[in-house]
Amino acid sequence: MSTIPLGTYLFNRIHQLGISRIMGCPGDFNMTLLDHIFNVEGLDWIGCCNELNAAYACDGYGRTRGLPGVLVTTYGVGELSAMNGVSGAFAEHVPMLHIVGTPARPEMEYNMWMHHTLPGGSEAEAPDHRVYSRMSAPLRCCSAALENLDTVADEIDRVLYTIFRKSLPGYLFVPLDMVNAPVPVAGLEKPLKLEIVNPDPQLEDALVLEILDGLYKAKKPAILADILARRHRARELVMELVGQTMIPSFSTDLAKGFVDEDHPAFVGQYNGRLSRPGVAEAMEDSDFVLNIGPLITDNNTGGFTRFIDDKLTVMLHPAYVSVFGVRHDNLHFLPILEKLVAKLDVSKLSNTRKPTDIVVGESKKTESPADISTSYFYPYIGDHFLKANDVVFADSGTAQYAINDAKFPKNVNFTTQLYYSSIGFALPAALGASIAQREIDEGNLGPKGRVVLFEGDGSSMMTIQELSTIARYGYNPTIFLINNEGYTIERAIHGPEAKYNDITPHWKWTELFSTFGASPDKYFATKVETRAELETLLSSKEFADAEHKVRFVEVKMDRLDIPWRLSEQVAEIAKKTAKWFTEYSTKMGEVPRAT
Repeated sequence: MSTIPLGTYLFNRIHQLGISRIMGCPGDFNMTLLDHIFNVEGLDWIGCCNELNAAYACDGYGRTRGLPGVLVTTYGVGELSAMNGVSGAFAEHVPMLHIVGTPARPEMEYNMWMHHTLPGGSEAEAPDHRVYSRMSAPLRCCSAALENLDTVADEIDRVLYTIFRKSLPGYLFVPLDMVNAPVPVAGLEKPLKLEIVNPDPQLEDALVLEILDGLYKAKKPAILADILARRHRARELVMELVGQTMIPSFSTDLAKGFVDEDHPAFVGQYNGRLSRPGVAEAMEDSDFVLNIGPLITDNNTGGFTRFIDDKLTVMLHPAYVSVFGVRHDNLHFLPILEKLVAKLDVSKLSNTRKPTDIVVGESKKTESPADISTSYFYPYIGDHFLKANDVVFADSGTAQYAINDAKFPKNVNFTTQLYYSSIGFALPAALGASIAQREIDEGNLGPKGRVVLFEGDGSSMMTIQELSTIARYGYNPTIFLINNEGYTIERAIHGPEAKYNDITPHWKWTELFSTFGASPDKYFATKVETRAELETLLSSKEFADAEHKVRFVEVKMDRLDIPWRLSEQVAEIAKKTAKWFTEYSTKMGEVPRAT
């Protein structure tokens, strides 16, 4: 039987998914494995500056392509450095495959004192080589240690399928002595089965009939699209449902842009009490809510101010389906949504409320002594810069709140890590998105789109090294660096003038490319401090002609320019926290303390 090395087999199987680039950092336990990337025609390597950034990049790739970003690290020091990035992908349902090159099987079996290991239970006890894999167990949906030649092919397929079905990170551990082990090539001839199938089709059919019956009877139904609908590749189905029914449709802040904001059925973003005037009232007055892909967190519910009656709601989640308060676990929503759209009879709809009946007021504005304020900047960018099919990132800071006042064009793929909120995530994630978008363009797999990043100076300092990687590989995102002199989001929460919210001042941001050794033909960098400068720049031929380069624009804003959604969410959370602490203290027989 014809065989090939395990490393070549693994990367061929990954490439069969349509993935063309592998990310990560070399280390002595994975370098022989990395050699096999170059044995696969059409597969290439993107070396990142560190493992954390590589994990963020894989996250951004996964959000853009809907396929797992593939991360390769070395055992111990590398895999632990990546763990925060993997954790964020797990929290926000992003597919990722983390491949860890480990010591050889005999070295692990005999607990040898290898470098990168930890002593056992005491400082004199031999290392436990499996300890790191146990550390990552809560951050993954599946894993396999490729240690048995009889099962490696099936284990690789199982992990890839589970990652795809659950849209979560999974792990493969590849021992050093297994990299060149012979694997039958015949396994590559079997197609990867990625179709999502639930165990009980009859239950699916019964639930679809129950959901449609509720929809047909409703006088004021609503569709609420949330981020897990995007993570699980349901956008076309959701837009078809919105277009067929034309009932009032909403998205959450995490899913901004998922329902096209210029669609006649779109009403607005529902984020509890932090919605624009009229939006929350309309959502909460609905007598039927189809909530597709919910991720119900503090930041995605306006500080827990979401008030939707479960008994009037259908929740379509990748792990369960809840119909009017009755929950059915271990059901993936995608096959049910497919049947729902296929069986829908619009002639049976009895809704009397049209999207145009709902009056949505203007968003609030915040004052700022700076000429460029958040209230001005993001709506202006939405109207004068963003284009259909853009891939937009806003890092965890003021940007992820203020950008909600920008109107998005059609089919914008928007990402903000609003739930996990690891600052510094977005810059390397934009690298990953650029990698994904290049693959999409190369294969004509979808519309061409630009990658656009909005990130604060404090966030950027966390992961700025990947600016060099972006330039090195010739990617061309547009980056708006918001220079507001520190951690403004933290100033909003606590300590507006506290020293711990300050950062090293006066970085020469626009000179970083030359510091990183990028040639001038790879980047365009400038700074704007006034509205006139920004507007002149965005309309200039020089800026337009630089679209094939990295475009880097430093935008000066005031250090206390706090978007209204952020300040009001902080206030909402403070009220609820005080209430919870009072209740808890009473329960524990303690005197309530300030929080």
